[in-house]
Amino acid sequence: MTQPHEPDTGHAAPNAGRRLLLASILASYASSFIPWSLAKAQPAAAAQATAPDAFLNVSRVITGRAALDPTQANRLYAGLAATVASFAEQLNGLAAFIAANPSASGQLQASLDAANAPFAKLPRQIATAWYVGVVGAGPVARCITYETSLMNVVVADRLKPPSYAYGPYGAWSRNPLTAA
Repeated sequence: MTQPHEPDTGHAAPNAGRRLLLASILASYASSFIPWSLAKAQPAAAAQATAPDAFLNVSRVITGRAALDPTQANRLYAGLAATVASFAEQLNGLAAFIAANPSASGQLQASLDAANAPFAKLPRQIATAWYVGVVGAGPVARCITYETSLMNVVVADRLKPPSYAYGPYGAWSRNPLTAA
């Protein structure tokens, strides 16, 4: 005995592959409406160190300048924190030393050396960072700023530092008159 065929209702049997493909397409389409600022990973922003007030206050004493760029301070602080071991603790010790000895600000380095402070090298590193724009030394040295470093800001009324090299590497070593 034969079974009669069921009438064709026009509906295909559910297919898991089709459903997965449809869900993937819809998810991709919906994700295109998410702003990139929200979609980006946030750890980089959270990991960026902000310069505490102690760093700015100590920097003002060391550089002798009342106005320092806060954005540059954040970058220098992050660079110093990454290259100087126990930078935050040394900075706090230096800030406490300056607060306890306000008369020593003019001769800060001599006072630190005389006191054999464990953070006696820190003012030199901070001054180098602000004036030269480089933190660290040797293979771990990092250039944080160039045009806005204090060595260029101090002479900006007469000299304009180039922001790029004029020619290939070493072009500055040839005498311009003989190079032609």
